[in-house]
Parts: sequence; structure tokens; C-alpha cells
Amino acid sequence: MKGGGFIQGLKRIKVVAEKELRHILRDPQTLAIILIMPVMMMFLYGYALNSDVKDLRILVEDADSSPASRDLIARLDAGTFLEVAATMPWIRDPREAFRETRVHAIIRIPRGYARDLRRASGAELQILIDGSDPNLGTLLRNSSAGLLQNAALRYLNVEPPAILDIRSRIRYNPDQKSAFFFVPGLMAVILLMISALLTSIAITREKENGTLSQMLISPVKPREILLGKLMPYTLLAALAGALILTVGRVVFGVKVSGDLFTLAVGSLTYILTGLSMGLLISTVAQRQHHAMIMALSTTLMPTVLLTGFIFPVASMPLPLRILSQILPGTWFLQLVRGVILKGVGWGVIWPSLAVLSAEAVVLTGIALAKFKVKL
Repeated sequence: MKGGGFIQGLKRIKVVAEKELRHILRDPQTLAIILIMPVMMMFLYGYALNSDVKDLRILVEDADSSPASRDLIARLDAGTFLEVAATMPWIRDPREAFRETRVHAIIRIPRGYARDLRRASGAELQILIDGSDPNLGTLLRNSSAGLLQNAALRYLNVEPPAILDIRSRIRYNPDQKSAFFFVPGLMAVILLMISALLTSIAITREKENGTLSQMLISPVKPREILLGKLMPYTLLAALAGALILTVGRVVFGVKVSGDLFTLAVGSLTYILTGLSMGLLISTVAQRQHHAMIMALSTTLMPTVLLTGFIFPVASMPLPLRILSQILPGTWFLQLVRGVILKGVGWGVIWPSLAVLSAEAVVLTGIALAKFKVKL
């Protein structure tokens, strides 16, 4: 009897899943969310979220107007890091120059630069940096002195003394492309958002239309309804993940260094966590737009800001660091970046898998306990 009841339960779950899948195929809006939105977000964020810094505009005050100063300007402009927007013999008010020319820094070459360059004490230069963008300001402050020093030494045809023979190699992302950092992060954002959004809207729509109560008149139990509805969205979210990886490989050149099966297991666990979040949201929301707002507010912004996707978790205040350890995106980011970029295996990702599995079980259990329908 127990075995027969279990088989009958599986059949009822299969019927609910087939019904939900037919509804999805007839709904172009849902299909657009599943198939088009991940690709659009990959292109949008993949190109917009770019930390590669180049062609920072600078203004040069060349009061010396000598071959040495002109050579310095030419060498600065020849690289990809700086772009000389203009050269002026005299700048009356640097603050006004910053406002009018919209440059990131002003380099002031004083009179006698060429003469002092050959003296033992050396020449002096002044660098004024726009600190309104702290990241660019810090980057310019740390890099500009070395660039100016090297340019002056090349003009004098002088090689600096080699105190250390440093040979550095960059692993996992030798070209330092931002896409290698952001594409795995986008996978975490998109998968969680789609999983929670679709599930919460689907079940809330049934509640809103009154069809959920009609389903319970049949022998189908509440947990069978939920499991049957989750199955199609699990497959569709997995399809979205495959699309993300394909776009990342073809467009941005990000290939998976590790085992695809390991990545698939980790992604499926993460998808189940997102589906359980959507399931929990659907037990609270009474309208579809309420479910949409709740799903986006609990997945999109926290995953972008608090998981290490853009900002490192270590630099956050203690309360936010504690909160980040609760968010599933934090653990999936460690997993997906490890597998895609470093090729790590089960021995490294098992803590992330354990946390994601535990969160999926807890959230699903809470949602099942709260899911009550009054006939």
C-alpha cells in the first residue's frame, strides 16, 4: 500500500509538472524571461561592468617647453593608461581647469625641468589628482609616480639599478580581463533571480486566479502541487545557466577550466535554493506584482552588493560580513569562480555545496509548512 501510494504520488507530481510546462510554453512572457533576459543581462552587465582602466584624461602644464618636457608628455600619451587631453604653458586656477576640461589629473612641469633633470638632486613635478572618484584617484596616485619616473629615465637613457630580479606571473586570468571576474558573478545573480522570480510568480498567479483551490479538490496534495510546479522551472533555470555559459564562452572568451559535471551539480543545488526562496515568497505574496517586487528585492541587490560580486566581503563592516554568509550567492560565487577560473574539484567546493543544500532544505521546509490553502 505504501509503495502504491508513493507511485501514485509520483504520477500526480508528473501530471502537475506537465500542466505547468504546457502553461509555460503557451506564455511568451515567461519564455522571454527564461531565454531572453539572461542573454540581455549578460551583454549589458558583461560590457558595462568593466574594471579595466585605460585612457585616463590628464592635463599637462608645460612651463619649461623643452625637449625633455615634450618627450615626457609624448611618452605619457603613448601608453594606454593615460591620455593627454591638452598641454598648456600656464594654468591660472587648477580647480577651474578641473571643472572646465573634465580631466582626472593635472601634471605641472615647472621651468628649469630639463636643467634640473640632469642634476644629482633631480627635477620636481607636481601631480594634482581629482579625488571625486576614490578608486581612480588611488590608482592614479599609486601609478603616476612610477610612470613619470620611467619616462624621465628613458629620456636620459639611464637604466635604474636592479636590486631585485622579480619575475611575476598571473595565473587564471593572465590578461587581467574584467569579464573573467564578472561573468561567473553574473551567473550567480541571474540564476538566483530567475529561479526565485519565476517560482514565486507562478504559484501566486494560481492563488490570484483561484485555480490553486480547484486543484486541491482533486486527490493532489499541497506538497505534490509544489513539487510538480518546481520541476519545470528547475529544468528551465538549468537551460538559462547553459545559455549564460555559452554567451560567456562565445562572446567574452570565458571557458570552464574545471569539470562540467562538478559545475552542473553546484549550479543545480544553487537553482534549488533559488526555487525554494521563490516558493517561500509565494506563501506570503497575494498578488503577482507583490511577488515580483519581493523576489527582486531579496535576490538582485543583495547578490550584487553583499556577496563579493563587485565589492570584496572582507572590506565590509562586521554586520554586513555576517549577513553575507547567509546569502546563497556568497557561497555559489566561491564555487563557480573556483570551478570556472581555477578548475577546483569536490575537495574545495564541498563546503559551499553543503551550505547551499542546507539552505534549500530549510527554505523548502518552511515554505511547505506555511503553504495552506483554504478551500
